[in-house]
Amino acid sequence: MPKNQNINPKEVRKTQFIEFGKIPVNQYNKTIEEEKKNFSS
Repeated sequence: MPKNQNINPKEVRKTQFIEFGKIPVNQYNKTIEEEKKNFSS
C-alpha cells in the first residue's frame, strides 16, 4: 500500500459484519465420462 494514502483508524476498525450467501464447497459431482464430453480427444 502506498505510504501517501491516508487511512482513518476509526473508520477502518469500526464494528461491522461481513455477510455472504451460500458458497458451495466440494460440490463437484460429475463422473469422468460426463467431464470427457466437455473436451475433444
